[in-house]
Amino acid sequence: MSNLKLTLRGLAHSPLFTVTAILSLAVGIGANTSIFSIVDQIMLRLLPIKNPQELVFLYHPGPVQGRVSNDEGGGPVFSYPMFREMQKLQTAFAGLAGARGEGVSLSYKNQPLNGEAHMISGNYFELLGVEAAMGRLLNLADDSMEDPHPVAVLSHTFWQRQFGADRSMLNQTILVNGYPLTIVGVSQKSFRSEKSNSTPDIYIPVTMKRLLNPDYKGLENRKDYWFTLIARLKPEYALEKSEAAINTVYRGQLEIDEKLLNKPSDSFLQRFRAKRIILKPGEHGRGGIREQGKQPLFLLMGITALVLLLACANVANLLLARAAARTREVALRLALGASRSQIIRQLLLESFLLAVGGALLGLVVAHWTTRVILSEIPASAGVSDQISAALDPRVLLYCLGLALATVFLFGLFPALSSTKPDLAPSLKDQAGQTTATGSANFFQKALVTTQVAVSLLLLISAGLFAKTLVNLNHVDLGVKIDNLMTFSLNPKLNKYSDERTLLLYKQLNEKLAAIPGVIQVSSARVPVIAGSSSSQNISVQGYVAQNEDDEDSSYNETGADYFRTLGLPLISGREFTAQDIAATPKVAVVNEAFAKHFFGGQNPIGRRFDRGKSGTPKYEIEIVGLVKNAKYSSIQEAPPRVFYIASVQYVRQDSQSFYVRTGLDPKLISNSIRATISSLDPNLPVRDLKTMQTQVDENLFAERLMALLTAGFAGLATLLAAIGLYGVLSFNIARRTREIGIRMALGATQGNVRKLVVREAGIMLGIGTIAGIGAAVGLGRFVDSLLFGMKPWDPYVYLSATVLLALVALLAAYVPVRRATKVAPMVALRYE
Repeated sequence: MSNLKLTLRGLAHSPLFTVTAILSLAVGIGANTSIFSIVDQIMLRLLPIKNPQELVFLYHPGPVQGRVSNDEGGGPVFSYPMFREMQKLQTAFAGLAGARGEGVSLSYKNQPLNGEAHMISGNYFELLGVEAAMGRLLNLADDSMEDPHPVAVLSHTFWQRQFGADRSMLNQTILVNGYPLTIVGVSQKSFRSEKSNSTPDIYIPVTMKRLLNPDYKGLENRKDYWFTLIARLKPEYALEKSEAAINTVYRGQLEIDEKLLNKPSDSFLQRFRAKRIILKPGEHGRGGIREQGKQPLFLLMGITALVLLLACANVANLLLARAAARTREVALRLALGASRSQIIRQLLLESFLLAVGGALLGLVVAHWTTRVILSEIPASAGVSDQISAALDPRVLLYCLGLALATVFLFGLFPALSSTKPDLAPSLKDQAGQTTATGSANFFQKALVTTQVAVSLLLLISAGLFAKTLVNLNHVDLGVKIDNLMTFSLNPKLNKYSDERTLLLYKQLNEKLAAIPGVIQVSSARVPVIAGSSSSQNISVQGYVAQNEDDEDSSYNETGADYFRTLGLPLISGREFTAQDIAATPKVAVVNEAFAKHFFGGQNPIGRRFDRGKSGTPKYEIEIVGLVKNAKYSSIQEAPPRVFYIASVQYVRQDSQSFYVRTGLDPKLISNSIRATISSLDPNLPVRDLKTMQTQVDENLFAERLMALLTAGFAGLATLLAAIGLYGVLSFNIARRTREIGIRMALGATQGNVRKLVVREAGIMLGIGTIAGIGAAVGLGRFVDSLLFGMKPWDPYVYLSATVLLALVALLAAYVPVRRATKVAPMVALRYE
């Protein structure tokens, strides 16, 4: 306690030192804790289920024929009939279940809203070991193919948000796609789903899918791949053994599917027969932002670790300067009988108190940093329910661990260095003299050199991500997004027939066009630059494919005047008009990439093709227009080959994204759009009403966030490096005041003194710059996949970062240099 009191009194007597040290550590610890909190919530936490380490996900990569639709960004999924067969035959697992998320229309007591449903097999909750917070969960009896039960389970999040955790909701009826389902329970509080960024509102037996979507035939079709499979390993089975066992069952299912193939090529057949099921560990969940965010999140963890290293280096320099000023005090205490270990213990206690102060303030920094990060993530990213700014016990322990680690990072060497002075010379020194050992001086300069290198590395990284964002913002989208509003509707989820849906779309187009300020209105099934896509095999007249992949193309189903509404230039031919209806010959418009691939860049007007693959194609679709290439799914991708068809020419009607071009700020008509839709059907939910500029911004949120964070952390690092450089130069000038006075008394000019100080700063800056550039080149390989329109060794970015750091270093060195040239020889000679 006496040491504690003494240390606290010493820190209180040096408020500038104490505040500077705590603030430096708070920045480093807070930044690390914030990013760790996000990494922990997205990447590290186990699913809140029974024995999550036993969970695995099944994939079967390879070619297929038929329709592929998945909710995992490319993960190979299974047909529902194959799942059922494997579920009956498999012995490799303790259980095999399946799930698929999809949007639905929910309504309770005439209050419609958009919702997310998880279509699950009856054994889903049992396999995962999830319990009910109220009522019961779904079971195998609910999921009968012959007699599916019209029941549902609410997610705990939805139950709380929408119904205020009202326990009377049990056995109430909720409309899903206009179909009444009885609420039989609520899932446990901590559980959402097996998908990392999915927070369903409601869980429904998968066999109810054909009742909720009457025209859906995917439950019977072996060539419709849409269901993700989940399994639990048996305790006595290793992953490899389970994989071998399930592939025995899969082989028989693959032979059944092979008989359904339509004229496959030899190459396709060879690859099809070579397919195998791959098991992937599932303790953290699957897909979503966990896969997409892995590389940038761990990169940010590395960046914040470097910021903390810089903060520790600054505090170490402060402690070395403080120790040098206390050399005589330490020597006196040693001479009076204090042991070296006692003094080291007290100095480490001082470091510990600074670290604790930095950690406590760092928690505040972490909380606000996390809030800023969350504010930049749009709701469409699907992580709003996953990430919280609250700091849980795991994060607090991490923060405490950082605090303890920093004690040794910045406190140990100064404590060891300051407790081994040469007693006689130290005791002879006057109280005002500042001394330092050669090793301490070298250590200080090494720290500053390291700070320069790390700062330059972070500045280059920030420059790369900033330029990536600039490049993406200057990409030619192919469409004009100014004054364009978009939203989507899915009337089929409200039990609309195809005929009624088509009539609604026609009426809505007419009413929207009549809103004051509206110039043009159209629609499309696949929303533009929204991460969605649809592709299909086609048969093109006169085209000989080299392989199966050569005959596929992305496509979209659009309304009349679609290209004019989006500002997508027509090169030749015409676009769809109101005269293109079901009774007229089928027509299509294609983009440049389509024409180049299938016709070698020749004029495609008048050429014909068919959707799908058949033995005798009729080539019913005639190409009537050619448009320029435009971005399709995302800004980062190259425009794919695309064909556009007129949606009204086909019987089946799907959800549509509408586009409304205005002559004024599109936000001003958002209420008019809602009122127009409500006038046609007040129970029809509107999805994603936003401007196209907002849609594009959401598409770039990850790049914007990376640029923002790396720039912020690089700025902090540069500031810390500048403070470190300033501190070392100031300390060395104070230490060499008498030497400078002697030099000037012997005839040295202010220029000579200035060169002396600048040379010292230049050496540290030069070595640090070389090391920083070398580290940045090495890091470039890691960040290459995150960049767009540039290489990781972009010379403009490297030069700009180097010049910026040099300017900051010159500013940091200005005051010490000026102080050195103002030394009066006679004052300096009387310094002792």
